[in-house]
Amino acid sequence: MQYAISDIHGCYDEFMELLQKINFGPGDTLYVLGDTIDRGMDSLKCLRYIMETPNIHMLMGNHEQMMIDALTSDFEKNPEHMANWLENGGVIVLSEFIKLPKDEQSAIVNFLANLPYLAEVKIEEQNYVLVHAGLNVEDVSAPGGAITADVLPRQYTNDLVWIREKFFTKKALPRSITVFGHTPTSIIKKRNGGKVWRDTRWSDKIGIDGGCVYGGSLLALRLDDMVEFAVAKHQSAGCT
Repeated sequence: MQYAISDIHGCYDEFMELLQKINFGPGDTLYVLGDTIDRGMDSLKCLRYIMETPNIHMLMGNHEQMMIDALTSDFEKNPEHMANWLENGGVIVLSEFIKLPKDEQSAIVNFLANLPYLAEVKIEEQNYVLVHAGLNVEDVSAPGGAITADVLPRQYTNDLVWIREKFFTKKALPRSITVFGHTPTSIIKKRNGGKVWRDTRWSDKIGIDGGCVYGGSLLALRLDDMVEFAVAKHQSAGCT
């Protein structure tokens, strides 16, 4: 089976519970759609688990991008990169990261720097595009629509990890379902209760950020049959 999860944000206990709930095993494939780190208490623990599990494929999120920008830029020339990351929940991650051995630091930076921004999955006749935030789909409404092969190469990476309303309020790819995170589903649809959001207007996009770190749920979507799974935020340690 193939699954998608997004926006773990350091909620390790919930992540482990969700993997148990879906009975995730060596024969399955899991796509983590970015924002594994920051805000929660166990970001590096989540990241290590993903790095050590060969059938988990992680995509770039805006928080991973902020971390890479902060750690690889010249702080004296570009202090805004570090400030931006720390202001967006990177304080705990940085405090843990600087205590790691240099080889582990290098391994993490190399892993994050090489994360893909998109994944395409086909299950039987259905095409899925997996991305952290969404796509710039301004041209999709043109006469005749647009095909995935034309749209994806034209995407800016900044859109793929940061876009919000300009994506989920518009028509997306006509021949694919885009699965995304980044914007909690409770924001897309008020009183959504931390559930998966399905676009009922165009049926071309699904949001799976349940806002766990903010008190919602960590969500998983099984792409094979569109069954959704949820684990509510633990009230004890794990994420804040």
